[in-house]
Amino acid sequence: MKKTFDGFLRSDGNAGTRNHIGIISSVICSSIVTKEIAEKVSGSIPIVHANGCAQLGDDFQVTKDMLVGVASNPNLYAALLVGLGCETNQISGLLKSIPKTKPVKGIGIQQMAGGKNTIEAGISIASAWAEEVKKEKRVTLPLSKLKVGIVTVDIDEETLEKTVPVVSKVIDKLLNQGAYTVIALTDTLEPAGDILAEKADDLELKQKLVNLSKGLNRKIWKESIDYEIKDFSKQEKRLAHLEAKLIGDQKIISLLNYNDLPKEQGLHLIKSSNNIVETLSNMASIGCNIAIVLSSRGVLSSSIALPSMTIAPQNPYTQFDELIDYKVNESNIVQQAEKVLNELINHASGKQTVLEEYELGEFSIPHVGTTF
Repeated sequence: MKKTFDGFLRSDGNAGTRNHIGIISSVICSSIVTKEIAEKVSGSIPIVHANGCAQLGDDFQVTKDMLVGVASNPNLYAALLVGLGCETNQISGLLKSIPKTKPVKGIGIQQMAGGKNTIEAGISIASAWAEEVKKEKRVTLPLSKLKVGIVTVDIDEETLEKTVPVVSKVIDKLLNQGAYTVIALTDTLEPAGDILAEKADDLELKQKLVNLSKGLNRKIWKESIDYEIKDFSKQEKRLAHLEAKLIGDQKIISLLNYNDLPKEQGLHLIKSSNNIVETLSNMASIGCNIAIVLSSRGVLSSSIALPSMTIAPQNPYTQFDELIDYKVNESNIVQQAEKVLNELINHASGKQTVLEEYELGEFSIPHVGTTF
């Protein structure tokens, strides 16, 4: 049976689960002004970070791509870019790269002769958009319009044994409905590269996944030290093999780098850091409109642009119990998977996750090399 959710259909065919106005700093130096504007306009969220100044090479490209990506995310009705004026990451370059599918504008503190003038201009622009947002209505959409990120954090063996069978069934249901699903490939999953390779048909993709299980392959410097090679312990391999069961019998279509957009419906892996905010922010930048977080406990933050539903095992001693959206118990796996999917649909249709209720959302951009 085809399931639906109530979302915001965008002009490019994508769908938002939220209808925010994004106030986005191009550089750390404009963060305070960005926050001031967002605080004054209802429905706005501040997307601030520590990057953008004097960045070069790969790091600069990641920063630019992630900001272009989050500005393009369908959870944003409109995007206002706020710069300083002298940063590497210029507003003009960002504006040229953002697809013209929504209202987007840029302002700069130096060009407007100070923070006060910039704040006033930003409030004026965002307030006009806020009036337009009030007229927007949710419409019934198929689950094929969902792009779901899946992230594990603070996991242990017990957590994986209890949550993975349920979430794996949820992934099956999403894929059967035509949804995009993107699983974070953090270093906890990398030791299972040989098992992941069995889920891929493409020979090049198979080899990439096999290589993961041979050691930790993470880029540190652009020119000098390319890779750190590490032998995985038996415990690391066991946890990775349990986590790999998320994929079940599904096929892996691609292994995405930072900011790579999934090009077709199905199951994808994306290279991710251990920082949950960086990982969820990157998922927001590649177009995910909702996420599932698997953890041994409640988590303390997420990406501000991406509603994230936290799933953890039922345990009377769980930390941050109030930050868990769904607690997996010992009951029927198939029935629980249906409950989780229905709860995910509720969140996609507007119900706030607990992280949203507590306003525990940030935005963070990973570093892939030197920043100077």
